[in-house]
Amino acid sequence: MPTAMMFTFQRTLRSVPAAAVIAFGLAAASGPATAQSVASVPSTEGHYRLEMLSSDQRQQLLQHVERYAVVEAFLKACGRRPALETRFRRLVQGCIHAQSVNTIAGHFRRAVSSRARLRWDCTSPDGRRMIARTEQAIQATAADVSRLCRRG
Repeated sequence: MPTAMMFTFQRTLRSVPAAAVIAFGLAAASGPATAQSVASVPSTEGHYRLEMLSSDQRQQLLQHVERYAVVEAFLKACGRRPALETRFRRLVQGCIHAQSVNTIAGHFRRAVSSRARLRWDCTSPDGRRMIARTEQAIQATAADVSRLCRRG
């Protein structure tokens, strides 16, 4: 029988693909960089910064980061190592300013840590399906962020 946590996780997972570009692609939330803002930032540092977001956009970004923390905690508990932070850093290198990435990653690590002791259903047929769907969502997200940052 599914637990309340599983229902919450299913809602989280459904919202992850739709929110992927905002959560991992800070650039999408901030819109296209202006010529002036891009010209003032060395290309190795990234075009996009947290400071480019409105307060509402920042709040939305942090909510999505929290959702990704749920995904990370779930997969870790089920013996998978999604390494979302490592993937994120690799994908956005040169696209999002390093300090913005560090700020987002710090929030993500704290959120993952706060969920480390949660129990998850990893062995039932529903649990295994959720693992597979989660990993597919992560792959789709990575592809979206990669395209976005190349377009940058």
